[in-house]
Amino acid sequence: MRYRTPIAALLLVAACSQAPAPDNGAGATAVSFETIVQRSIPGESGPSRREVIRDQAAWRAAWEELHTGSPLPEVDFDRQMVILAAMELQSCVSRVTIRSVTRTADALVVDLLEAPPAPNCVCITAERPIHAIRLERTDLPARFEVERGVTSCG
Repeated sequence: MRYRTPIAALLLVAACSQAPAPDNGAGATAVSFETIVQRSIPGESGPSRREVIRDQAAWRAAWEELHTGSPLPEVDFDRQMVILAAMELQSCVSRVTIRSVTRTADALVVDLLEAPPAPNCVCITAERPIHAIRLERTDLPARFEVERGVTSCG
């Protein structure tokens, strides 16, 4: 019977370590989204872009500027919006990825990974990586949290 107290204490410590983290007051919730396009466009130049698109005219202009060579994807802007991320022209293999979107009381937080080519990469064709997603419409402003990574040469 003398082992009950240490075992109970160990179980209590283990239970506490598995308890959910306390709410920090941010009240962030995950937002579901659908990828419209994620690819690298060979030879296309343009500036880095991180933006929310809430109307058809802005979506058409952005799509034409990206020069994807494919038809404009349909978005129901009465119910949906687009988040677009594009990197500037990279020397070769690279990727931009919208990893998640969370909603807080005052903003959408977009977790973005920009992964240019590794320093040892040698490529024939430069490319511009893009990622566009479709999600439920909101008037909240977006805040992009960007992590820089590296895309290996393969």
